[in-house]
Amino acid sequence: MTFDWTPPLIGATGPESPARAPQTQPYRPDTVIDGWAAAGFEVRAASVRGPGHRASGVPRQDDFALATVADSVIAVVADGVSNAPLSHLGATVVCRTVVDYLLRADAAIDWHDLLRCAGWALVEYAGRQLGETDPQRAETLLASTVVVALVRPDGPGRAVAQLVRVGDSAAWRVRDGSWEPLFAALSDPQDELLPDGVAALPRVPAEVDPVEVAIAEGEVLVLATDGFAEPFGHGTGDLGRLFTDGLATPPPMTRLAWMLDFAGGSWDDDRTVLAVWPVSPAPS
Repeated sequence: MTFDWTPPLIGATGPESPARAPQTQPYRPDTVIDGWAAAGFEVRAASVRGPGHRASGVPRQDDFALATVADSVIAVVADGVSNAPLSHLGATVVCRTVVDYLLRADAAIDWHDLLRCAGWALVEYAGRQLGETDPQRAETLLASTVVVALVRPDGPGRAVAQLVRVGDSAAWRVRDGSWEPLFAALSDPQDELLPDGVAALPRVPAEVDPVEVAIAEGEVLVLATDGFAEPFGHGTGDLGRLFTDGLATPPPMTRLAWMLDFAGGSWDDDRTVLAVWPVSPAPS
């Protein structure tokens, strides 16, 4: 059986350029994928360098992290701000810091403290690189958005997720083919924005209230960066149909990466998608 690995075309054909190796150290791969089954859950994730960064040799600025703790799933997606030259490293620092925090946290999560620690990790990282602890310098070099979900079991085939974010990454609950956004449209106060109008760590909102959502078997929680969310829109176009069908059940990891490597139009940003399905235990 053969499979056509040509990237799915969304909209009109765009300009094609050969991919250049990322001009950065340490080396950062073009594409990363992950997926596994845990007690009560299936997860899949992929992060793909966009055509624009492939053509220019810029490293993939998105990242994600997955972990389990006490039968729950920790899911994190981060997107380095384009104008920050080391934001690809910032996205990784944020993902790892969030996972480490939640692995050590008590049952009641202090979500503001979680984001504050993730932001301060960027300041400390910049300090190790530059020999000075300067939040403004860390912001200039490493700024990153983040969306975090802690997904707890709530009975066979059911789960409850709590989510927080800083920036324009997105999250949905998908059920019966409908994509329900879990965050309202951005309306951040000006003092929480970077000079270019982007909300990102290390800046943390004054108040952080998690969104809580129930997820049942047959539904899926999806987190994504804006490189996916913007072309996806309301999910009514070709990309929406591709992912509605493709995420109806947990796909092979390589298929998710193939779907995410869509081409066409002017959509050239890095794109990351992470999905969590609650599942009932197999009959014994």
